[in-house]
Amino acid sequence: MEVNATYSIEKIKQLGFFEEPANRENTKVFMKGDKVYFFETIDAGHLRLYTIINKKSFFL
Repeated sequence: MEVNATYSIEKIKQLGFFEEPANRENTKVFMKGDKVYFFETIDAGHLRLYTIINKKSFFL
């Protein structure tokens, strides 16, 4: 996955990502392996990937 690229929610889930609860309204958080992916909502079915961090950093 590339930062600043747009993805459909269906595609993200098909790739094996699991959604985690997010505190911000227009943000979605997905996890896969040891990485956490942060997306912003573009419209009802599409998200833009804006950052990827290590899972350990997310839970600190």
